[in-house]
Amino acid sequence: MLLKYLNQLEQAVKAAAEHPDTDSMNRCADCVATLDAYLDAQMEPVQRRGRELMDGLIPSDLQSRVCQRVH
Repeated sequence: MLLKYLNQLEQAVKAAAEHPDTDSMNRCADCVATLDAYLDAQMEPVQRRGRELMDGLIPSDLQSRVCQRVH
């Protein structure tokens, strides 16, 4: 499941980079929220590594916009 969610996030980030519209940003935010919820239910080492990978997938210019939509 972790790989599935990471792949979905990667695809959403690519789409948002190409077309930074509201739908793309919402898709990224949904992927982040789904992955975050999944990681919350995992053991600490999986949480830590999963969040490291997630942070590495989201460029800094998208990070703030996506995180605003999640929180």
